[in-house]
Amino acid sequence: MTVRIKRSSPGIRALTELFELLEKSRPDDSYVNLYRGHPSKTYVLQPSIFRRKEYRRVEKNILRELIAIQPKEFREDKTAFEQLVRMQHYGLPTRLLDLTYNPLVGLYFACSMHADKDGEFLTFSLQKSEIKYFDSDTVSCVANLSNLTGRQRDEIRKFSTTSELNESDVGLRLLHFIKAEKPYFLPRIEMQDLKSIRAVRPKQTNQRILAQQGAFLIFGLVSTLQDSNNFGIRVTRKAIPAGAKKKLLEELDSININASTLFPEIDSAAKYIMSKITPLNDVDERAD
Repeated sequence: MTVRIKRSSPGIRALTELFELLEKSRPDDSYVNLYRGHPSKTYVLQPSIFRRKEYRRVEKNILRELIAIQPKEFREDKTAFEQLVRMQHYGLPTRLLDLTYNPLVGLYFACSMHADKDGEFLTFSLQKSEIKYFDSDTVSCVANLSNLTGRQRDEIRKFSTTSELNESDVGLRLLHFIKAEKPYFLPRIEMQDLKSIRAVRPKQTNQRILAQQGAFLIFGLVSTLQDSNNFGIRVTRKAIPAGAKKKLLEELDSININASTLFPEIDSAAKYIMSKITPLNDVDERAD
């Protein structure tokens, strides 16, 4: 099924307009909406690992280097997907794209940067049955592409059938990584899974994921979610005028959607507190 991205206007200028939009776009019982915010309309639906060629070439090494340096941080992670989620948390390039179940969080990220540029509020509508959980076999197959070299992934792209993949040396290499986390997995990796983009519901163990009600799109051998796609993902974009960003952030702050609540780490909380303090020139310097 081919799905086209819809662009609508005018933009969101107040929270009341967001709530009206959500009421009009409420999905039926078999669908779910996920959200994302872009502070500029130049942003592309593309994971960070695909934005630079050198990242793609060394994807496997990026993961191993971080685990080698900080092994304790990864000791609870049992799968490649969980490792990718932790890498995403620390700002390293991965094949994951952040989404949220909370539209207010998506709106915050659309307004949080580039005050002089129009942003976008994106809604992703897809069937509930298409959302995979963190322990899905499909997610394991796609996530473990990160354990292959760039050349090995290029080799997989040349295969046209599942049998070609599973009979190849690179297919056996990928199977090795999958079975390391799923010993019961049968030696049959589906090519269409590797060429897919899947929505994934992660474990809510990471403080930031919990605070942001996070979800992810995981990209296989596809680098970009195009305006016209056959992944069953309907994307609707709503403009956020640059002039409305400040007001929207103030309204979000009034209902406790801000940097302190969405980034619960202590350094983020400290920055938020300092941003709310009266400028130094206005401070009464007398001792309490």
